[in-house]
Amino acid sequence: MMLRPDDLCKDTSTLVGTAGSSAACVHILMAVHQGEKYLPQQLASFSTQTYPNWKLWAGIDAPDTGEDNSREILNSCAKQPTVFDGPMQGVAANFMSLMAAAPAGEMWALADQDDVWLPHKLARAVEQLNKCRVDIPALYCARTLIADHRLGAMRLSPLRRRGPSFANALVQNIASGNTIVLNGAATRLVASVIADTPTPVIHDWWLYQLITGVGGRVICDEQPVLLYRQHSKNLLGANDCWRSRLHRLRLIFGGIWAGWTDRNIDCLRSVSNQMTPQNQQCLRTFTQARQSSLLRRMFQLRRSGIYRQRAAAGGVMWLAALLGRI
Repeated sequence: MMLRPDDLCKDTSTLVGTAGSSAACVHILMAVHQGEKYLPQQLASFSTQTYPNWKLWAGIDAPDTGEDNSREILNSCAKQPTVFDGPMQGVAANFMSLMAAAPAGEMWALADQDDVWLPHKLARAVEQLNKCRVDIPALYCARTLIADHRLGAMRLSPLRRRGPSFANALVQNIASGNTIVLNGAATRLVASVIADTPTPVIHDWWLYQLITGVGGRVICDEQPVLLYRQHSKNLLGANDCWRSRLHRLRLIFGGIWAGWTDRNIDCLRSVSNQMTPQNQQCLRTFTQARQSSLLRRMFQLRRSGIYRQRAAAGGVMWLAALLGRI
């Protein structure tokens, strides 16, 4: 089914509600690396947001050799951004650096340099987050319109069938980083642990594990909020076609996925004392299972409650567990 962005935002007034008039500033955190090709379109989409109160923070993760004009493009924005030099250690480290610098207690929205936001993106997120208790960490994420590098051939990203939880977050990330918006309680939580947290494999996966681990709320919006551009330089890309799924199978059976799980567990140690008792037990059982013999491993993994969103992906997970690759 071919979709156009105009079909999804003809009447954004019904989506904005009271959010468009809210005084809260949303701080957009964007990691930039050789972004000049697509960056102007993304910045233009920020300027069309129906929620006008936002501020851009950008981390440029590339040497200033004059070969890329990202800095000049950013500095030409009508709303002057705060621009940092990134740590030059990859996209996850760049986002962690941005989160460490952004004001805690205020809303943060993560952004990729090569997407295009639909006009209602921020308004929709703020409206949903404003319904949450202010003292409960909350993460908003949404579906996307997956597009090619020319923003054509669009298709909806898959639905999340089983809902969010820490047991899911241990083995799968369903919070697409380019759609994530965090409320003030969530950003305070991030600020309180980020200095003691190693650089995660993927920043958005860490956020999903962190928020669910402490018993926070994850809001999964079934409506798409941006055009997710697919091109040769995507770090992982959308997981909705046979090529991307085959790539992930190689990660699992090549042992790379298990290495990622090791890193995820390391990153959770700094917040383990803030987790709910149920999630502390889930993490202990999951960690012990990975170090156990085959029969005990399968029993404990089942006991931990881990699951993936789709039956086929769950089957692959249990096969990986049998082979000791989880």
